[in-house]
Amino acid sequence: MLLGIDVGGTFTDAVILEQGEIAAQAKRATTHDDVLHCVLAALDAVLKPELAEKLERVVISSTIVTNALTEGRLDEVFLAVIAGPGMNIAGHLPVIPCYLQGYVNHRGKITAQLDLLKLLQQHGKGVAAVSGKFSVRNPQLEYQAEHELKKCGYKKIFLGSGLSGELNFVRRTNSAYFAAQVYELFAHFCERIREALAERGVHAPVHILKADGGTLPLAVALEQPVEAVFTGPAASVLGIEALAAPTVNSISLDVGGTTTDIAFWENGLPLMAKRGAVINGYPTAVRAFHMRSVGIGGDSRIHKTADGYTVGPEREGPAAAVGGEVATLSDALIVAGYVSFGDTARSLAALEKFGSEPQLEAKRIIASAVGIIRGTIETMLDEWAKQPVYTVDDVIRGTEFVPAQLIGVGGGAPGLIKALGEAMELPVEIPAGAMVANAIGAAVARPTLSAGLRADTTEGFYIIPESGRRERLPKRFTQKVAEELLSSWLREQTADWQLPDAETELVSCEHFRTVHGYYDTGDIYNLRMQLRPGILYKVQGREVSF
Repeated sequence: MLLGIDVGGTFTDAVILEQGEIAAQAKRATTHDDVLHCVLAALDAVLKPELAEKLERVVISSTIVTNALTEGRLDEVFLAVIAGPGMNIAGHLPVIPCYLQGYVNHRGKITAQLDLLKLLQQHGKGVAAVSGKFSVRNPQLEYQAEHELKKCGYKKIFLGSGLSGELNFVRRTNSAYFAAQVYELFAHFCERIREALAERGVHAPVHILKADGGTLPLAVALEQPVEAVFTGPAASVLGIEALAAPTVNSISLDVGGTTTDIAFWENGLPLMAKRGAVINGYPTAVRAFHMRSVGIGGDSRIHKTADGYTVGPEREGPAAAVGGEVATLSDALIVAGYVSFGDTARSLAALEKFGSEPQLEAKRIIASAVGIIRGTIETMLDEWAKQPVYTVDDVIRGTEFVPAQLIGVGGGAPGLIKALGEAMELPVEIPAGAMVANAIGAAVARPTLSAGLRADTTEGFYIIPESGRRERLPKRFTQKVAEELLSSWLREQTADWQLPDAETELVSCEHFRTVHGYYDTGDIYNLRMQLRPGILYKVQGREVSF
């Protein structure tokens, strides 16, 4: 049995799955001041005493990292960068860093040793981050800086090379900084989760959902806490894949009480962002889906203006139809006939405050909400079409995405998606189980792990940045040997994390010949492999009233 919990902006959902079917499900109000409270409330609603010992895994999709980083309520942490010559990174980082002298070149050679004088002047006791420009080719200078910072009193140091094997220096640096900034809060949350589950007799492995739709064991997630950002949108994508993966190009919309998350699907799979997630306007190396969140949901506040209506981004509270004090978007959908729940008379009375013809006002309100969501979709389509072309296949087929249907999940989906489908002239599908799709997605998410390998036969070394392993090449080195080395390391990590055996797949491979003095002198290989992502199995959804 699998347990999935998803913390949304309005509700926290929990499901227990057994052999592809929903054994129990619950929905509880999200408590933003104490996320653990709503997690445990949803857990207690589905977890009968006799089920605790039967659980094989628990996966939590939480807003704690996202909220902490995006709301700006975390203290700054110390950041040291080893930038060397080249681009000026000022303004590209969330804080002014401490610049350390020293340099590793693009081949991984240390061309200038680290000047530790600035670090010796530091006195800290918390968490810090260090990032070097070409540290993914040789992390030794990062290791030296880490060692000195620990001598200065810092307890935990996040290294850019340990969080991403990609070259982009700015993205790696921002990932390391945000990981350090959120670490203590996330560590406290994880410890409380462990204690709470143990008190309830749950001893199954606990995983945290990541932005790319994979999971990490709790202990491993503590080493890369920034990966737990934007897990809500990831959970909805996985839920759709489990309930009703589309067979045609589709746009999925997860409509909650506060926001609507939008994703694109092609060939039955969600599209990944070509670059990493953006946090507070700063690019990171965190892999994520190609998604956007819009501040419109079923409980969105309605504002009447001289030009019509604006909807959201504030959440007003429950709809008037179910006891709320003022009209929300859900009330407009009820009056317009898109959905039917609660007391229609209360919705009509609430909308009469905007005009004498509630049906007409409802249509105008819905048109405003649909217009905002449709505009966001058009922006996403334009961004996708304008992305750089990297492969011959992209040149031949092009990168334009043309949707053929809309898929809706979430409590607010039935009405809003129908209205959007009419406006875009697209068919709409709302799968059974849509109300708890995010919790389902969290429950069935596969554990994921990716890593890269760079080998330079001229220099005689290879490095797996995520491991910090830089070793001499074996004799007769080929691409096949490179793949075996990287696959072997991934399997080692899988065993260390006590994960089930998973198939590894080659994500990308580049091979270059090196030339010196008009002669071939060797080869450079750049590989990237991963544990195959996705879901553990399909789920048969069922609808219930909450």
